[in-house]
Amino acid sequence: MNDVLLSVSVVLFLLLIVWTFRIRRKLKETEEDYAKETELLKTKLSENSVDADNLMNMLTGLHEFGMSVSGIGTQKELAESVVNIACKLTSAQAGSLMFIDKDINDLYILAAKGLPEDVVKVVRIKLGENISGKVAQTGKPIFVEDIEADIRFLRPNSNERYETKSFVSVPLRGRNKIIGVLNINAAREIKSFDDRDIRLLTILADQSAMLFDNLELYKGIQGFYFEMINTLARMIDAKDSYTHDHADRAYKYAIRIAQNMKLPEAIMTHIGYAALMHDIGKIGIEETILKKQGKLTPEETVIIKQHPQIGNKIIAPVTFLAPIAPMVLYHQEWYNGNGYPEGLAGEEIPLGARIVAVIDSYDAMTSDRPYRKSLSQEYAIDELKRGAGTQFDPNIVNIFIDILQNEKKAQSQNQNSNLN
Repeated sequence: MNDVLLSVSVVLFLLLIVWTFRIRRKLKETEEDYAKETELLKTKLSENSVDADNLMNMLTGLHEFGMSVSGIGTQKELAESVVNIACKLTSAQAGSLMFIDKDINDLYILAAKGLPEDVVKVVRIKLGENISGKVAQTGKPIFVEDIEADIRFLRPNSNERYETKSFVSVPLRGRNKIIGVLNINAAREIKSFDDRDIRLLTILADQSAMLFDNLELYKGIQGFYFEMINTLARMIDAKDSYTHDHADRAYKYAIRIAQNMKLPEAIMTHIGYAALMHDIGKIGIEETILKKQGKLTPEETVIIKQHPQIGNKIIAPVTFLAPIAPMVLYHQEWYNGNGYPEGLAGEEIPLGARIVAVIDSYDAMTSDRPYRKSLSQEYAIDELKRGAGTQFDPNIVNIFIDILQNEKKAQSQNQNSNLN
């Protein structure tokens, strides 16, 4: 009986060992499977995280682009911004934006990054030729995975290598027409482009084309308003005989001062318009006061001092001209705060108004007035120097005097060359 029990016990013990081994093996297999699944999940999460980061970077980049171009006023500036953001979004080191020359129907480089300057200046591509020409002609993007394996990129010298491996060209679709192409080159050591890059560049190109179209429309509107401003300036000239050509001279000098100060083109344009229109408020002043030969009475002085406010009321409601309204309103303010209409001082006075103040005073001194003949340029310059820091911004006075002296020197040299 004991032998039987012993045998049964041994069998049960062996079964328990086998069962335990199997359980442990199953647990190990389960752990291995779990580890594999966990690792796979980690990889997928990591990939999804990278995708999310890439998507976020792309969206952020597009948003930055939209914000950065809001104040751009020229095609060149916009093109440079497009190329820079395209390279940033795709981690590329080189790219270009090419425009179609409507006159001769070929492409030229408007802006580029990472390309030799001599290449940028001379490259011209006929529509339908090479990659960019085909994209411009068909309106369809072209992606080249390996430039060196593509016959469209063959070089005369087979030993030369391209700095890039992957290349993509997408069209800029304007209103019912292709206006150009955006080309981006992937750095050889970084990566090749993928479908996501192409989709992103296509979105950027479409957005850019719309901005280029709007820029052209805006320029057309600008031209219309500039003609309107010139017409109004002529009306002032006709009403006040002293101001004959005053607006033209003011505009010319305002632009030259702004250029000397290296101001952005949009601000320069506004300052030029302000110089043209700074006396528009005189439309609301009686001609008997404007053309009076003798000294003005206190009442008449009060009336004539209203012209900046009248000008502001005329200009401010026009959205396009609104930025120049403060320059017109405050062009009679003094740098030390003793001017009118509000007694602003220093940099409280808009820069455009400070520029116009210097030009206006100089031109008033060097022009015939109803009560006196014009004063000499030397006298006017001395007066500007005396007024620097009190009536005028001293920095603007210095810039303006340099312009006048350089102008006088150039005139003298021209006269001498004509005599010789």
